[in-house]
Parts: sequence; C-alpha cells; structure tokens
Amino acid sequence: MLIYAQDRKNVVDARLFVVQRNIGGGKDGKYMIIAGADGMGGQVIAGTYPDEKTAMDALEKVYAAFADGAKTYKFD
Repeated sequence: MLIYAQDRKNVVDARLFVVQRNIGGGKDGKYMIIAGADGMGGQVIAGTYPDEKTAMDALEKVYAAFADGAKTYKFD
C-alpha cells in the first residue's frame, strides 16, 4: 500500500506498520507509527501521536483501509 506520511515528506510502498514509543519524542510525539517497506524504501515515520491509544486508533484505521482493499493511505 502506498502511504503518504503525516509530515508530507515521504511516500512509501509499505508492507508493515508498527506502533513504537518515541524515545527522543519531544512534547507532542510520544508514540509513532513506523512504516516498513521492502527494498530501498526502508522504514519511515508515518505519523506521531501524543499517546499510545491515539497511535493504536490510527493503526486500526490503516488496518481497515488494508482490509477494504485500499491501495493508498494518507496519515493525518
């Protein structure tokens, strides 16, 4: 699935999404969703969130898009 990262700086063909605590996270981005891609795409931060629940809710939306057959997803 092609994803457009929250910061609008990356578009990547992602196959894997992970919620992870942002160790150096600053005040607003304590949790992040990492999008992993095959090949040269590597990993990008798809979005940052103030808490784990909000990040998990965003991940649920990604899953729903995958399940519905979406080919693209834009992180808000």
